Amino acid sequence: MPYHIAVAGLVVLLAGAAVYTTAQAERQTPQWSVTFDNANGQFAISVVVGTRATSDGIAINLLRSAASLTTEGVRQWRMDPAGACPPDAANGYVDAVERLPTGESWVLRSCYAPGALPQRHELVRLAADGGVLVATDLGTTPALWSRAMLVAQPGGVVALVPHNDGLRWLRIGTGGDVIDDAFTELVGPDETVIIANARLWPNGSASVGTWQRVASCNISPPTACARPASTLLRLNADGSERWRVEAGTFLAFFGFEDDGSSLIAESASDRPLYLRRVSATGVADTPFVAAGGEPINLTGAAGPVRGRYLAYSRTELLLIDRNGTVLVRRLAESAGGTALASGERGFITGALASDGALISSDDLSVLAVFDVDGIDGAIWDSPGNALWSVLDDGTIYTNSRRPSDTAPSQRLARISRFAVPGSPAADLIFIARFD
Repeated sequence: MPYHIAVAGLVVLLAGAAVYTTAQAERQTPQWSVTFDNANGQFAISVVVGTRATSDGIAINLLRSAASLTTEGVRQWRMDPAGACPPDAANGYVDAVERLPTGESWVLRSCYAPGALPQRHELVRLAADGGVLVATDLGTTPALWSRAMLVAQPGGVVALVPHNDGLRWLRIGTGGDVIDDAFTELVGPDETVIIANARLWPNGSASVGTWQRVASCNISPPTACARPASTLLRLNADGSERWRVEAGTFLAFFGFEDDGSSLIAESASDRPLYLRRVSATGVADTPFVAAGGEPINLTGAAGPVRGRYLAYSRTELLLIDRNGTVLVRRLAESAGGTALASGERGFITGALASDGALISSDDLSVLAVFDVDGIDGAIWDSPGNALWSVLDDGTIYTNSRRPSDTAPSQRLARISRFAVPGSPAADLIFIARFD
């Protein structure tokens, strides 16, 4: 079943491992790993569901808690959202995290009463040591809070919150004041909105790609299954809609170029890959056939990196420009798997027998492979739940979990830091910790 993850410059349509040889690649073990458990009364962690990395560390969404680590893997804080919930709350959750270059973090947290009734949604700004600086009560408005996205901006943060019938824009100042609260209506097949990708621009506006997933349908008796819908939005700095492009009835890939333009990609089994360019002012070109019109089952894409995109088609990797020209192609057996992330130093893909691979944005050569198990030899999920962060200095973060490890103490999530060989990040001293 297709699934998604929303981070800047990345959409994974269908994750899967691929077989490839590593004869030319340098295998990397983590510079450090930090493992989280649920000992000492901590909430059990079901999975690391999101990470936000900056040059001085990483903020982690552990679903039932949030945490922050420095670049050396030292824990700065761990926050339990239940502590801020009413006494009769059944559950406290972390919905999203965003780390700032100052070491501060924004955390969106929610409280639910028995029966899953929302009691409180709150956005808090935390100091580098985890102390609460400000807290903003966002009320109990029903929304898809667990799919929310936080994007930092000068003077505050923007919360993009999917609702059943649209997208809410909340701009919060550093003092916790709500500066803008806007709603954009999106009517889809089952009114379930997912943020596929988003990018905030220097002037405060944002490009947002959204999906509306297929409603459930019955096999017996059969009922018609509605098609999904994809929409590209450009929102002003106050959250109002500037323009939109209805991308079509499929789960699209959205790529955002530095000049404010966008690229929409769509493909299905045994069909050509279609691309559609959209200018920064919302002028959408006619969709055109890419890669010479050959059938491509696009199951993952990432980018752009210097105007290039990586597409994975189950059997091979394709390096494509925004004009649909295939610059390089390589069979998966010798390259990698589904595109998971991208940065100035290349693309991250999944890999069998390792957790990820760094792929060159010039010729698709495998520059390095990353093995989370390098410290203790444990078998962890690959490819680290597809959550990777790639920074300009060569730092790479990922998470992995071991769901079969249920005996005390339960090691249910682990954050690992890697470095691109030869990059400034490769100079960090090796450490390992158990939290």
